[in-house]
Amino acid sequence: MKKKFLIESLIGKVKKIIISERKTDKLSLELSRLVINKFKSKQNISVSDIYFERGDEYAVFDFTCNFYEDENFEEPFSVNASGDMENIDIDITFNPNDFPKSMNDLVAEVKETIEHELEHVEQQNFEDMGAKYEDYGHEHEDDDYNYKYLTSKNEIPAYVRGLIKRANTKQITLDDAMDEWFKENQRKFGKKSDWVRVKKVWKKYANRMKEKNKLKKFR
Repeated sequence: MKKKFLIESLIGKVKKIIISERKTDKLSLELSRLVINKFKSKQNISVSDIYFERGDEYAVFDFTCNFYEDENFEEPFSVNASGDMENIDIDITFNPNDFPKSMNDLVAEVKETIEHELEHVEQQNFEDMGAKYEDYGHEHEDDDYNYKYLTSKNEIPAYVRGLIKRANTKQITLDDAMDEWFKENQRKFGKKSDWVRVKKVWKKYANRMKEKNKLKKFR
């Protein structure tokens, strides 16, 4: 298999870091920097065959990020993303009139998003990534789709991992990072009590994994 890595000056450095450390921390950092640098120059990103190892297993995925400038956009920016076994795709819509003043918030959300989607890549490529997840959601048949989705076994670790990155980037508590996320996404919830239930599940997972030293440190 032909193995490609990032682009331009990142190629050799990323290969060395990933193969020697077998972690996604450095990969996450390099991808975040790549997105922000290309955002500044308004250049879309398409990278094929990004490769990293974990024990005796490996993952290969493609990464794309597209930027959409809209002066009529009602928010400073919106980040939409998806990730699976072979792809991470990110779309960023932004209002240029809100930059550079909104740059710090964008950086934090880009880092959060990449952490979230890398979790999904790992979940689908590495056998041990699924075994540690318990049923933290305790879903019932009458739960709505939003609650079931946000508290599913794949999404709990992805959201928590991303929000820890947001918290550490902004130097705030994980609790505050979760509440920020809710303010940005409250239209998805019928009532605030629905969010309270989701947050309780996320915090339970975060605290349990923290006790087991399976998550990065957070306040």
